Amino acid sequence: MQRGRLFISCDAAAVLLIALLWSRAVGARIALSLTADKVFVPVGQEPIWPAAASAISSLSFLLAVGLSTLIVVFRINEITRPGLWRLLVLLAPWLVILTRTVYEGSPSPESVLYLVVILALAALRPSPRVLGALGALVVLTAIAAIAFGFLQPDAGRVREADGTVRERLDKAVFPSLGLLQGMFTAENILGLYLSIGIAAVIMLPRWRLRIPGLIIVGFAICWSSSRIAMAAAAGMLMVGALTWACRRYGYDRAASVVARLIVMGAMAVMCVLPLTGWLTSGGWDDDALTGRGVIWNGSLTEWSSQAPVLGLGRDWFAQVAETDTSPLSPGAFSGHNQFVQWLATGGVVLAAVAVTSLLVQAFATTTPKSRHLSTAAMLMTGILVCGWLEVPLGFIDNAAFWSVTVVPLAVLFLSRPSDSQDEVRAP
Repeated sequence: MQRGRLFISCDAAAVLLIALLWSRAVGARIALSLTADKVFVPVGQEPIWPAAASAISSLSFLLAVGLSTLIVVFRINEITRPGLWRLLVLLAPWLVILTRTVYEGSPSPESVLYLVVILALAALRPSPRVLGALGALVVLTAIAAIAFGFLQPDAGRVREADGTVRERLDKAVFPSLGLLQGMFTAENILGLYLSIGIAAVIMLPRWRLRIPGLIIVGFAICWSSSRIAMAAAAGMLMVGALTWACRRYGYDRAASVVARLIVMGAMAVMCVLPLTGWLTSGGWDDDALTGRGVIWNGSLTEWSSQAPVLGLGRDWFAQVAETDTSPLSPGAFSGHNQFVQWLATGGVVLAAVAVTSLLVQAFATTTPKSRHLSTAAMLMTGILVCGWLEVPLGFIDNAAFWSVTVVPLAVLFLSRPSDSQDEVRAP
């Protein structure tokens, strides 16, 4: 951006925007952990959110919206340079669920934030190298989470409703240390954020930074004992290693095929898994997959019987949690599967548009000539594998994960050809 003597590079502006989104998601929760007693709050009740955390969250939100708006105003002519079709791919799921939400009369602040962030990134078209800054923030998040676990265990480790440290001998990787939640309010949230963030850690500029970063993040994920996060991290490293090896020996097309097959496989599992049990005569066992069976049964039954086309609305899970006749488990605050979440909140329309959007992004960023093919494949794999049992991706909500999901996806998808494609090899 440039006006008079004021100049800031596109990459620097993108890094600042990433930092603001990270501050809203992680910085505010660090303040929460330092200034409040993190106790169990039943779903449907008002969450604990002290003044310091609220101030950081609100200020980061306003600065992110302000910076994004400023970028759009200063670079209005650049917004369509990536191609209108790319903007449509990124904004289509947002537009579907926003239309459904506006019809209900319950839009959220994240609705505005998502739009201006995507438009700002389209106007900037930063180099994918800026994801190295995000990688540093992911490592910093892991370090802070580990510090909370050791130095402030009341905040950093998961506790039961009565305040005692939760002991899950069947789950904990380190039974004597409990389950790490760090600055977040659940071990799975920390695990998801860090595992998907591994794709950004790989973008750190040198191996002497990447390896220690991966070790730190890996330790935090293992301490959280989030099984889906560990599976996602393993899958990401596997696809990264396979595609890197193919490219290292000159098999660019094979690397692209491997990446796309793995992404499509992860997507298929995400979409089919909850349906396999629900479509049987008895449905899922209520206790299947740590209680997700009852959530999938209830969510899919309510969706299919009440609003199969447009869904039940973005805040349906919050609404049913407040009733005494909820068809879900008492602890259900989401569909605990990305596809179930899309169906329940936005129906077949949102699910179809969102799946199509992700597949288009995956294919566009994993072409044989793509310089960041491995990073794109790892990122998409991480999001989709986490989506098997959790909900890492949102378009007008779930903003806590945007810095490791929405932003890197958009950066890779919107990047300039000179930044995203390798030079053609000489024969």
